[in-house]
Amino acid sequence: MNILQISHKPIYPPIDGGSIAMYNLFRGLTDNGCNVDVLSMNTYKQYCNIKKVPQDFLDLSKYTLIDVDIKIKIIPALLNIFSASSYNTNRFNSKLFETTLLQILRNKDYEFVVLESLYSTNNLDLIRKNSKAKIILRSHNVEYKIWENLANNENKIIKKWYLNLLAKRLKSYEVETLSKVDLIASISTDDNLIFKNEQIRTPMIHIPFGINFNDEEFKNYSIPEPNALTIFHLGSMNWIPHQKAIKWFLEKVWIKINRIYPNIKFHLAGTEMPDWLTKSNYKNVVITNGYIDGNSYMSQKAIMVVPSFYGSGIRVKIVEGMAKGKVIITTKNGAMGINCANNVNIFISDNHEEWIDIICKCISNFDLVKNISQNARSLSEIEFDYKSSAKKLLNFFKSN
Repeated sequence: MNILQISHKPIYPPIDGGSIAMYNLFRGLTDNGCNVDVLSMNTYKQYCNIKKVPQDFLDLSKYTLIDVDIKIKIIPALLNIFSASSYNTNRFNSKLFETTLLQILRNKDYEFVVLESLYSTNNLDLIRKNSKAKIILRSHNVEYKIWENLANNENKIIKKWYLNLLAKRLKSYEVETLSKVDLIASISTDDNLIFKNEQIRTPMIHIPFGINFNDEEFKNYSIPEPNALTIFHLGSMNWIPHQKAIKWFLEKVWIKINRIYPNIKFHLAGTEMPDWLTKSNYKNVVITNGYIDGNSYMSQKAIMVVPSFYGSGIRVKIVEGMAKGKVIITTKNGAMGINCANNVNIFISDNHEEWIDIICKCISNFDLVKNISQNARSLSEIEFDYKSSAKKLLNFFKSN
């Protein structure tokens, strides 16, 4: 089966939640016997030098990278106010990308084209005109919901108005686009419910994020050691909602934890740390700014905090943390889309006082940490095997 996978950022190297999800689907499809070609936008946020891509990956696929400038520009953003189109998606328009896609479609017949996220759909009509392939949108989030949440939590009147405008236009584009594709494969079951409530009738399926448990970083699972109960967070900080969530944790939770346990440290790592964070005076906070090897960073740490109040889909870092047996403390939004159980294989709360209580229990009760760790690992093996997820998608292809 020939499949073309199109993405709005490189699927290799898999260094953040989105690219990891896309790369693992690619591996799942190829390991199930499919021939998968990949066309990716090469953007400034996650730029990939094709010369540094390992040969074993290139042997599996024709990997095409096209430079696309998606930076927000003031004048186009202002002019877009007087347009009916979505500026969020317009930033991903590229004539070179369109031309390259056309050449690929003319050179090879594909049974299916997988569009990774809404931001890969700008050339949907071109695909229809030049290929008989079924088009699958792999939905990572309900994109307009993210912007609605941002607008609802904005206090500045003009900015709130503008965010609402972006959300409204993005919603219109998203609903229309999802109604035009042949299949929808959502990472989260919650997202499918939202789409159905929007009267989208396109066939849908839940295809969870996949993990290759044969990879070194996952197959060598071990229960955290009693003397390694380090609290940590790992994630990019180039998005305002992430920054707000970490600030909530530091000011509502960490300050009080540090008073109770003055020797415990909180390790925070990620790219594009803002100045207010790197220059802060929060006590016992160890900040690592820039790209790091997430596997080695997480290996000696046990308690992973993921405050999350915006967005949809699933938090890939939480799934990976559970697969590595980490004790996850998150919010209802953070746990959304994951078939987990509070106090069984994860801790879930939106209340900062409950967070403090949970962390204190983990520090003082190693048996609790051990049980949560084992249960988290077991759940991830059942729910998130990459090959099973890809096979489920292939069966969905065939049945539709």
